[in-house]
Amino acid sequence: MRIGFDVTPLYTPMSGVGTYTINLLEHLERLSHDEILRLAHRSSPANGSSERNWLATTRPEMRGLALNKTVWMQVVLPRQLRHLCTDVCHFTNGVASFWTPCPSVLTIHDMTLWLFPQYHYRRRLLAMRPFVPLAARRAAAIIAVSQATKADIVRILGVEESKVHVVYEAPSPHFQPLESAAELERVRQRYGLPPRLILYVGTIEPRKNLVRLLEAYARLRASHGIAHSLVFVGRRGWKDEAVFAAVEQLGLDGKVRFLGYVPASDLVALYNLADLVAFPSLYEGFGLPVLEAMACGTPVVASPNGSLREVAGCAAEIVDPCDVESIAAGLWRVLRDPTRREELCACGLAQAARFSWEETARQTRKIYARVKGACDNGGD
Repeated sequence: MRIGFDVTPLYTPMSGVGTYTINLLEHLERLSHDEILRLAHRSSPANGSSERNWLATTRPEMRGLALNKTVWMQVVLPRQLRHLCTDVCHFTNGVASFWTPCPSVLTIHDMTLWLFPQYHYRRRLLAMRPFVPLAARRAAAIIAVSQATKADIVRILGVEESKVHVVYEAPSPHFQPLESAAELERVRQRYGLPPRLILYVGTIEPRKNLVRLLEAYARLRASHGIAHSLVFVGRRGWKDEAVFAAVEQLGLDGKVRFLGYVPASDLVALYNLADLVAFPSLYEGFGLPVLEAMACGTPVVASPNGSLREVAGCAAEIVDPCDVESIAAGLWRVLRDPTRREELCACGLAQAARFSWEETARQTRKIYARVKGACDNGGD
């Protein structure tokens, strides 16, 4: 097959969607001899992706105005796909060209634009909400990254359930327990971290419920005198000011660290250094940091919302994300009880092993083949 593959998520700061895009692309290329053309509105690869099979799509000029990604996707890309004679085109982040000459596959990662519109910029709501339903209706198949996301897609967008296929994400293979004390100490020294830490990984934004996490952490310091630092890894997002204000209001200056984006190699060590990973999110379409932590043998405290119970299984300490006392109690159970910690570590390693990018790529390619076959046989 000749597959057009949307890599536009790689041109923004690396996020869960970017991680999905690059890992799926790399494993699809290893899986078969299909020709995979990387489609983007710029001419050079981003975030470390290689040059092979890169389709140079520099922004065209029209009346002196450089066209943006949306205009490229809706006006320029259909002509390019027709010229390239692609069999299938995969759009990896919820929006797609409406005029593709070949069947399209659309990945939708979550439905927060509808479920939690208050957690998005107004301009993003205006730009995305009209396009996602149209893209979903025109797609030959939709990939949802969890059963929870599939249920949301079917309910909110009204598409046929049979059109939506659940294909899970996975932790990258380099997320694993580290035996090298020297590597752990290198990362500890690089970021100036104390011996004991609680870790959060993800964007700093309201949906992640970080103010309540800070309040729970402050309660543990006051009631149990824990010596752990609370370490946040991830880029700053929308409305993050409340998080930084809470640090000051709770008297946690010097006890809470914000590391920003860190390289993947350092992130593995940070997971290994942590006594636990806290992920009390209000909603997730998948929740990849939960599996990354588990793959490193680190216990996880998480909410059950969205896909998180589905992804974590029985391998996480589940807390009520809307109840600060519940979050604090869950953190304390894991910190104080070695038996519970060992149980979560063992169950987490087993749970993470159930997911692999190889299987994600295999299932995705089967969907490509199915929609191509339906098109060849005169179907939609």
